[in-house]
Amino acid sequence: MARMAHHILVPTDFSEASNRALELARQIAAAFSAEIHLLHVRILLEDPHVLEEGQRQLEQLLTRVDQKTREALATKTASSAGYVIHTHLVRGLSAPESIIQAGVDIGCDLVVMGTHGRRGLKRFFLGSVTEHVVRISPVPVMTVRPDTSVARLEGGQILVPYDFSHPARTILPAVAGWARAFNAGIRLLHVVEPLVYPEFYAVDLMPEDMIGTIRQRAEENLRTVADEFLPGLDVTTQVLTGHASETLAQEASPDRCTLVIMPTRGLSALEHLLLGSVAQYVVRHATVPVLTLRAEKE
Repeated sequence: MARMAHHILVPTDFSEASNRALELARQIAAAFSAEIHLLHVRILLEDPHVLEEGQRQLEQLLTRVDQKTREALATKTASSAGYVIHTHLVRGLSAPESIIQAGVDIGCDLVVMGTHGRRGLKRFFLGSVTEHVVRISPVPVMTVRPDTSVARLEGGQILVPYDFSHPARTILPAVAGWARAFNAGIRLLHVVEPLVYPEFYAVDLMPEDMIGTIRQRAEENLRTVADEFLPGLDVTTQVLTGHASETLAQEASPDRCTLVIMPTRGLSALEHLLLGSVAQYVVRHATVPVLTLRAEKE
């Protein structure tokens, strides 16, 4: 089974979003007989102007706070039937880098995390933190919003946006593995985006007959992809017309699927194309969990 989970990292700030992430991780751990590693990152602010006595007092305070945090983490390990939950408390200067480094040190092969959490001085998970982890993580990342529906993945429906690109094709073995693990159906979805010209061009949208031809070819090619890369699985194909980001976010809802799986490229800032547009939008707006996989290079 490609890219399956054996050690699952769940960063937490004890918010509703991270509680949802832990709930989701429990399902995955039970299915894969995996271990969960619950992580809290204590963000440190280095101040060279603090005197030595002040630093000692700060360290004493942090030690007391760390103990309370460990006690809070321990309460999350209850009812761990069929799998083990380990707890970790680390200190760092950056939440995304600390999460990634902890995952590497532990040997995790999946990160499950919330996309929004507390604000103010207790702020830990913002969209930017999660998106940073999604962008740089060497392992798959599953994201869940506080209002996300965490339905049973068993027997559900996996939505797979497919644009016929190399990144989309390379994640199909992983899609097949997740579908088999949860006895889930797969919906391959391609979105045709009509060309929109500025008003002064005096040109309408892409002609309807051209859209029809494109849709027909896309439907035929989707079926070919399903037969070649997802044999023996319950696969449906669909082609919709509209803006890709908005259309996919609308389809990523509990009445249409239980999980979205889509690729990222491990992009740098200059190459921030796929994540910066479609995948990032879906991660922010989907009301079901979204699993992003780093695509293999050509």
